[in-house]
Amino acid sequence: RLRIVGVPPKGQPHMNRPVLGVSREETGKYILGSVPVEADGSAQVRVPSGVPYFFQALDAEGRAVQTMRSLTYVQPQQTLSCIGCHEHRDAAPASRGMPLAAKKPPAKITPGPAGSLLLRYDLMVQPVLDQHCIGCHAPNSGTPKAAKIALASPASWDTLIGYADGDLKRLVFERDASPVGNGPSLDSKLIRHLQTHPGHKRIKLLASDWRRIYAWMDTYAHRQGCFSAQQEKDLLAWREAFRELFSALP
Repeated sequence: RLRIVGVPPKGQPHMNRPVLGVSREETGKYILGSVPVEADGSAQVRVPSGVPYFFQALDAEGRAVQTMRSLTYVQPQQTLSCIGCHEHRDAAPASRGMPLAAKKPPAKITPGPAGSLLLRYDLMVQPVLDQHCIGCHAPNSGTPKAAKIALASPASWDTLIGYADGDLKRLVFERDASPVGNGPSLDSKLIRHLQTHPGHKRIKLLASDWRRIYAWMDTYAHRQGCFSAQQEKDLLAWREAFRELFSALP
C-alpha cells in the first residue's frame, strides 16, 4: 500500500514547544490513510488540495519500506504524477503501456490505525500496551524483572524510545535519506525482541495491534503530531469535510 502522510503548519513561534518527538525541532505529522498499490507498482488517489504531503511505500504487514524525504503539494483541480524516487527528474519513464491504476477510478483512502490521524501515542500505542503488556510491565506486577521496564502511562513512551540504549531513538531521529528496505519498524531491536523473546510467546497481538506500532514507529515515533488541541480539533473537522475521499471514517 501507499501511505499518505500530511504535515500540519507549526502553530506557534517557540522552538520545540510542545515536544512532538525525538528531534530538537520536529515537524508535525498526521496519517491521512493509505491506498492499494497495483501489481505494476502504480497507485492513484485523490487528496485534499493545498496541503503538504509525503508518501511511504508499505509492505503487506504495514511496515514502511521507503519514505519520501521531501514534500509535494496539489492545487485545486491539479493532477500530479511521479515515476519513482530514484529516477532522474528530467527523464521520462519507459513506455510500458498505461499504468494499471490509471485504468480505474482513483482509490478511496483507507484511514490509518486508531489515533493515527492525530498521531497521538496515547491513542495509537498505549491501548495496545494496556491490553497486552502492563500486566507484567508495571509496578507491583509480581514479576520484578519485567516491572523494571515501565510500560504504563505516562512512562511508556520514554521506555520504548530508550530501549536497547536508545535504538529506536536513533532510528527515528531526523535523517536525509531513506534506503529501500530500511526503516524504524523493519530495523527495530524492540520489534525483534517482542516477536522472538520466549517470554512473549503467550502474548498474541492482533495484526491491527502490530499495525498501530509499525505506523507509530515509521512516522518517527511522535508523542503527538499536532502543535495544539485546537489544531487537533481543526484536523478532525477538516478530514470530515472531505469524507467523500475516504472508504469509511470512524
